[in-house]
Amino acid sequence: MGGFLSRTFHATRPGNRESYILKIGSQNPVARNFSSKIHSFLRECAAYSLLPSLAGKVVPKCFSSCSTPDGADGLLCLQEVTRARAGDQIAGLSWKELAKTAKSIGIIHAHLWGSARKGDLPLHQYNRAHETKSLLKSFLKEFRPRLSTSEIKRVRNIPKTVSIAIQQSKKRQITLIHGDLRADNLLFSKGRVFIVDWQIAAWGLGSFDLARVIGGSTQRPLSLSEQRKLVKIWHQTLKRKNVSGYSFEEAWQDYRIGVALTLSIPITNAPTLAHLSIRGKKIAHLMMRRFFRNGREFGLF
Repeated sequence: MGGFLSRTFHATRPGNRESYILKIGSQNPVARNFSSKIHSFLRECAAYSLLPSLAGKVVPKCFSSCSTPDGADGLLCLQEVTRARAGDQIAGLSWKELAKTAKSIGIIHAHLWGSARKGDLPLHQYNRAHETKSLLKSFLKEFRPRLSTSEIKRVRNIPKTVSIAIQQSKKRQITLIHGDLRADNLLFSKGRVFIVDWQIAAWGLGSFDLARVIGGSTQRPLSLSEQRKLVKIWHQTLKRKNVSGYSFEEAWQDYRIGVALTLSIPITNAPTLAHLSIRGKKIAHLMMRRFFRNGREFGLF
């Protein structure tokens, strides 16, 4: 099995009741090139090394990990979360599933709130948001037939919106972010949500993760009031985990910045996904529709 950047294998040991997941690099040249560019295995190894106390609770246990110097390949031996149901990016998540996810990612954010340790994780890299302007032309070339004339005009404003959001994020409190929080990277097991695939992990604005999963993984469009409730669940989780001096209104404003940052995702990721596989093409189209719709809901472009 495997996703875009990696392959996974089930593993067991004689006499051991535990089961494991072995994760290695992809054989796809496009994926390997992208993985090398973003140092995906270095970043995933670094993320798991920061989360040992949450292992087996909201992230799988990581028993061992290593990466090649360029980050394009590596090996992770992870706990297999048994009796788990994987999320589906195409089918999307229900409001209740999103609420559970908001709690899980809130626990992780609270654990490293205000931290920015040096190492193999970059700072303020929200997926590929910093490449939005340079990749706009190729995005429009690929998806112009699916956009109306008015939509094309609005989309041309997105690089400026994203640039402003990146600058705003640099003035806000930061934490460890997953960077690619979506249905396909979630496991639902016994009332818990486990968050997997930390290959785009970074230090940055926690609400970006929330905006990423809410804006890109909903079964149906959510109103602002519904999204506000989800942000409140996330904020309450932070407070319960001893994050102080951070009001709900600040969290809501940060979430709006996060939504602005997610507008970059269709532009930077969709063209590659569309050529990867049939499923990738479906996700690319959904990605464009969902994130742009939510951005318009907030009046961002």
